[in-house]
Amino acid sequence: MTCFGKSNREKILHMSKASAIQLPHGVRPLGRIEVLPNAIHTIAMQATSECYGVVGLTAPRLHNGQAVLLPSEQSNQGIQVRVVNEQIIVEVYVALEYGLRMSEIAHNIMSSVKFSIEKMLGVPVAQVNVNIQGLSHSPSFSANQNKNNKR
Repeated sequence: MTCFGKSNREKILHMSKASAIQLPHGVRPLGRIEVLPNAIHTIAMQATSECYGVVGLTAPRLHNGQAVLLPSEQSNQGIQVRVVNEQIIVEVYVALEYGLRMSEIAHNIMSSVKFSIEKMLGVPVAQVNVNIQGLSHSPSFSANQNKNNKR
């Protein structure tokens, strides 16, 4: 079990399926507040999906050298949350839209995920690592290209 200091700082438990994050409480605690890893996954998924240029979350492993876009019911596999040396690290696996600046989209994902988790939980996030697994053409881009090829 991993914890931050024992003062008023947050306690973060090792992130296995059975563990949870204990949120900080005020001077007069009324009880205990725990946040399960699935809640953090949901926050990170929502923040990622709202970023411009993100086609979708992908599986962490490629299949025959290709990124695998995850359906919404499995999209939590595209986000991994770990605690290393008493710090939260979030891994995000995404496919991006072709033709856009990947570094800008990745930085937007990093900022959005970090901000959302820290705002909603009040727990600091040490790192958000964005793993770009593939690129995809937007539907409008493909339609325009097909129209131009027919000429």
